[in-house]
Amino acid sequence: MTTNLDGTPVDLDRVQLDLDGGQWLWTCEVTESGEPLMLRLDRPGEPIPLADVYRTRGPIHPQPGRTTAAMYRQVLEAAR
Repeated sequence: MTTNLDGTPVDLDRVQLDLDGGQWLWTCEVTESGEPLMLRLDRPGEPIPLADVYRTRGPIHPQPGRTTAAMYRQVLEAAR
């Protein structure tokens, strides 16, 4: 699932990293107003609304994923 935060898309299906390297993951729950609740993986505690994470720990960005063979193939084929 993707949501927008200040016009920036946030992929909630991926781990998000804050400026200090903290890892945040969507709990699949939302606040009464529909805001996603995030949980810090390395310091579990109470879930925090996404906007609060962004305001106090951000900006946030998705954790880089591993490059797959399919990705390499797509790039090499595009270069032809």
